[in-house]
Amino acid sequence: MTELQLRLKHCLETILEMEPAMNTKIVGKHFNMEFSILKNCLLKVDKMSLAEDDVKRLEIATANFLAEFKLCENTRSKPDRLLQ
Repeated sequence: MTELQLRLKHCLETILEMEPAMNTKIVGKHFNMEFSILKNCLLKVDKMSLAEDDVKRLEIATANFLAEFKLCENTRSKPDRLLQ
């Protein structure tokens, strides 16, 4: 596997690791098809011809996805505040 393929594989695996956490939420079930597509892509990474710019863009998108997911988790885990 090339360096670019390994980097893409890491992005895909990182997103797929989020599947159980997302499936425990109501919204998770809506992404089942997308997770299936990502799993299929993961099986084909070693056959892909990739460009640095494309992989870099996917790495940034993966980081943004993780940040948004973490933000949503933090927002949901805070108890409702009572006005005094």
